Amino acid sequence: MKKQFDYAAFTAYVLEENILHIEMKKIKELSAKDIEQINDCFHEIGNGNKVYVLVTFRDFISISDEAIRFAIKNNIQKIIGAVVYVVDNLGIQIGVKFFINFHKRNYPINIFETKSEAILWLKETINMK
Repeated sequence: MKKQFDYAAFTAYVLEENILHIEMKKIKELSAKDIEQINDCFHEIGNGNKVYVLVTFRDFISISDEAIRFAIKNNIQKIIGAVVYVVDNLGIQIGVKFFINFHKRNYPINIFETKSEAILWLKETINMK
């Protein structure tokens, strides 16, 4: 049985060792509490190692300023090896690309239209490390 975390804003599943699938639920805004819960998942499955993350959406989700400050303050970026978003809606793709460009990361990040493409990219990224 796969390890699973279920919260108000997302459900997270361990796909493989150090690969976490975060399936965002239909919410209006991601809060600092949501970011803290995602961070807890990273620490639990990472076990001191980098975590590689696949994120899927049902709809566009804004992120509160408080959530962004929380993520920066708690150095979440240090435990992330790479993030890939699966977005098949052009409007949401534009929003995600804007967010990616606006908030710089120190890890590889990409967007794909299918989950299989995204997982392949994540595995290639892990193998390059």
